[in-house]
Amino acid sequence: MPPRKTYPSDSDPNHEEYPDSYNYDLIVSLGLSHHKRGEYQQAIDVFDSAIRMNPNDAIGYRHRGLSYSILGQYQRAIEDYDKAIELDPNDAGAYNNRGLSYKNLGQNERAIEDYDKAIELDPTAARYYNRGISYRALGQYQRAIEDFDKSIELDPNDAWAYYLRGYSYDSLGQNERAIEDFDKSIELDPNFYLAYNSRGISYGSLGQYQRAIEDFDKPIELDPTAARYYDRGKSYYDLGRYQRAIEDFDKSIELEPNNAWAYRSRGRSYISLGQNERAIEDFDKAIELDPDNAEDYNQLKMLVV
Repeated sequence: MPPRKTYPSDSDPNHEEYPDSYNYDLIVSLGLSHHKRGEYQQAIDVFDSAIRMNPNDAIGYRHRGLSYSILGQYQRAIEDYDKAIELDPNDAGAYNNRGLSYKNLGQNERAIEDYDKAIELDPTAARYYNRGISYRALGQYQRAIEDFDKSIELDPNDAWAYYLRGYSYDSLGQNERAIEDFDKSIELDPNFYLAYNSRGISYGSLGQYQRAIEDFDKPIELDPTAARYYDRGKSYYDLGRYQRAIEDFDKSIELEPNNAWAYRSRGRSYISLGQNERAIEDFDKAIELDPDNAEDYNQLKMLVV
C-alpha cells in the first residue's frame, strides 16, 4: 500500500495540541462528541491529534473517516478506512463504512466487496441493508430483495427496509408484493411519504387509478414535487378526468418547466377535451425540449391536418 497522503490539517503547526495529561481515549471521546453534535471539521481536527498521539490504533482513523464521509469527502474517508483496515483487518465497521463511501462515489461493485467482508465478520441488519442498496443500484433486484429479507429478519421494524424491498419488487413488475411492503412501511411510519408515492405508482401499474390518486395526495401534501403532480395527473388522465389531469400537469410544469413529458401529457389531455390549439402549443413545447421523440411529431401531424 502506498503511504497515506497528508493534508494541511495533519501537519498544521498552529493546530491545537493537547497536554500530556490528556490520554488517547479521552481525545477520541472528545472527537466523537464533536461528531455527534454535527461539528465534523472540529471532530476531524481532534482525531488528527489522536492519530498523531497513537498512529497505530485503527479507531482514530475509522472515526476520522466517518467525519470525512459525512462532509462528502469520500476519497479521504476511504484512505482513512484503508489505514484502519491495515491496522485491524477484523474491523467490520471500517469495511462497512468504506463500502458506503464507495457507494457514494458510484462504485457499487467495490462497495459490495466491502459489505461482503463486513457481513462475514459481523452480520447486522444495517450491513445487509447497505448491500441491498448497492445491488439495487446495479439493477440486481432479486439479490437486493434477498438482502432486504435478511435485514428485515434482523430488524423487523425498519420502515426503510420494507420500502426498498417493495421498490425492488416493483422494479421486477411484482406490483402486489410491492404494495404489501409499502403497506408495512406506512404502518411503521404513517408519514413516510415516499412509500405512499411508490404505492400509488404500483396501484397505477395495476390499473387501480383511484387508489393511486389517494396515495399521491399524501406526498403532495407533505412534499409537493413536479414528479408527484405528474404521477397524479397521469392517474386522473387514465380515469378520464382530463381537467383534473391538466391542473396537475400545470403544477408539474410550474415546478419543473423543462420536463417534456409534462407538456406531452397535458397535450394529450387537451386533445381529449377537444382543445386542439392548446394541445398543439404543448406538443410544440415538448418537441422543443425533446426533439428526438417521434411520437410528438406524429401527434402534431394529426392535429394540424
